[in-house]
Amino acid sequence: MSKTISAGRTPNIQIESISGDLSLLGWEGDDILLKADDEELQVSQDGDQVKISCSDDLSMRVPKGASVLIKSISGDASIRGLMGSIELKDISGDLSMRDVNSVAIETVHSDFSLRGSKGNLSIRKADADVSVRDVDGNVALESISDDLALRDVRGSISANVGEDVVMYLNPQPGAAYSVTAG
Repeated sequence: MSKTISAGRTPNIQIESISGDLSLLGWEGDDILLKADDEELQVSQDGDQVKISCSDDLSMRVPKGASVLIKSISGDASIRGLMGSIELKDISGDLSMRDVNSVAIETVHSDFSLRGSKGNLSIRKADADVSVRDVDGNVALESISDDLALRDVRGSISANVGEDVVMYLNPQPGAAYSVTAG
């Protein structure tokens, strides 16, 4: 089932919970396109505010300027091409992000990878490996349980890592670097 929602070029999207996997893609269109089983999807809208829940897998295309708050994902997630802010509370599976803006993550329970961020990245807790590449802003990683790979970060870095750290850096004037590895 496909559903189309008109909410403007910069909607605020709140995803309450996804019981399966999430595919979220930013695009040039003005509409939000949702693909999921009809009986599994719940959507409500108030102007540019859109709330979504899905008790299975969900595939979405949203305007590039959308801001997204995701409360819970039980499966894996792929997020690409989104220039609004992204806030994620809890994801059980792997999380892959590419070509995004600012990202704030509370907890990711599996592997996390990010490539291409125009803004800051913060992760409070990651229970597995983290790979971060090509970030224009600051990176703050409070607690990474496993390994960390960092490359091409053009802002300050703060990281607390339980296992190994591999970093490729070109130190920037005015940036601060604080990394602890187990």
